[in-house]
Amino acid sequence: MSLNPNTEKNLKVKKFLEKKLVSEGLTNSERSLLSELKNKLKEAPIDYEGPERMEPGIERKITSKETPYNNFPAIPNMDMDKDYIELISSKRFKDSVDKVRRAMGDTRAIQGANPLNSLMATAMQSLQTVVSIQMQNKEVLEQLAVDLVIKEMGIPEGAMQFDAKLVMQPMGASQGMQEEPEMPSEEEIEEFMGDAETFDLERAKRRFINSLIQGAAFKGGHMFNLVSRELNDIDPRLMNLYTVSQSLMEHAYWLFPDMEGMAGGGGGQMGQSEVDTETDPPTVKARAMTFPLLVHELVKGVYEIFGTHGLPDDPKQQEMIMKAEDTLPAEIWDSRLGPIFWEKFMATYPMELFDEDMKHIQHYLFMRFSKLNAEEFFRVAKLILSGNPQGTQFIQRMVNEIVTELKQYDAEEALSGDDDDDFDDDGFDDFLGGLGLSRPK
Repeated sequence: MSLNPNTEKNLKVKKFLEKKLVSEGLTNSERSLLSELKNKLKEAPIDYEGPERMEPGIERKITSKETPYNNFPAIPNMDMDKDYIELISSKRFKDSVDKVRRAMGDTRAIQGANPLNSLMATAMQSLQTVVSIQMQNKEVLEQLAVDLVIKEMGIPEGAMQFDAKLVMQPMGASQGMQEEPEMPSEEEIEEFMGDAETFDLERAKRRFINSLIQGAAFKGGHMFNLVSRELNDIDPRLMNLYTVSQSLMEHAYWLFPDMEGMAGGGGGQMGQSEVDTETDPPTVKARAMTFPLLVHELVKGVYEIFGTHGLPDDPKQQEMIMKAEDTLPAEIWDSRLGPIFWEKFMATYPMELFDEDMKHIQHYLFMRFSKLNAEEFFRVAKLILSGNPQGTQFIQRMVNEIVTELKQYDAEEALSGDDDDDFDDDGFDDFLGGLGLSRPK
């Protein structure tokens, strides 16, 4: 049965306003119109455009506000009948469905009474072929993944070491990830953090940084499209196989019942990364079953190194925060919604940061943003997520300061001469100090 013209028009206007709400925000009159349209259409909290549906338990957690982002200090107040998490969850699910449609031509693999079984059957069939091809070209693909990440992220030569390996089967939990939060006692919180409010705010900051890191990693998982020529030279089937498997594996986050509980068990991971900041330079170690996932994990590891600047300086405080927040179940929600947060953050970047000779500035920006004290961090984060122009202006000022500091450092280094190694080390530390940063410990 077709919709009447008025309903069809209302749906189009509603979709336009919802898209604008996420991308740039609405005026008061536009908010009122959107609220009125929702009442007319009597919509469910999660918007679906086709027969595809997320797993009911996941939808329930979103609509009953049982995600890690409930009462989260970075989340904008919508002042409407649908909150921000419901809105971006709807968008993320739609985006995921669209990726499957583009990869496969239709979405039959994720429809029906039991879409998970259909998805897994299709994904495993692709995965078996992928692993077989990869094992015959293992070292070439591993080096290609490292080279791709270094080039596209603008990582300076010698800044990091990479240990990347393709594996043939799922893995257990990676080192440093907790199955459940490990909470300190009230006495420990009072002794080392001062009070529970400070502890909770630092935990929330770590959660948001983890979400941004996972969002960046998911975007990185599609960088395989940038080396299509090299992949076609290895095997012409790889590009299609990667496109299909990547879209299905990402959509699985919306179909697995109690995926958080499964992650808490620590098994069945198709990709993982660890960082070692004790080596000089720091080392990113990544293991994954497919080339796109290996790139994903490498990007994640790089940003984990950058993200350490968001932790408190005191080692005991760092340990308390990470044990409370760096959990596998929480990472599932980072994977579902982190890409939206990352898109919003990237949207504030000045266009020049995407030039080849400016990409490295993105690293300093992420580190400096992470280093903000928790109150200012969340003030800026909320501006960015709400699409407020003040968020973009704040990021622009931060970029300008970083560029000025870099130019000053380069000038002082040139004046000092090339052979003064002591100055190089001390001068670079002074440069980092000017940005409010320090070398990873």
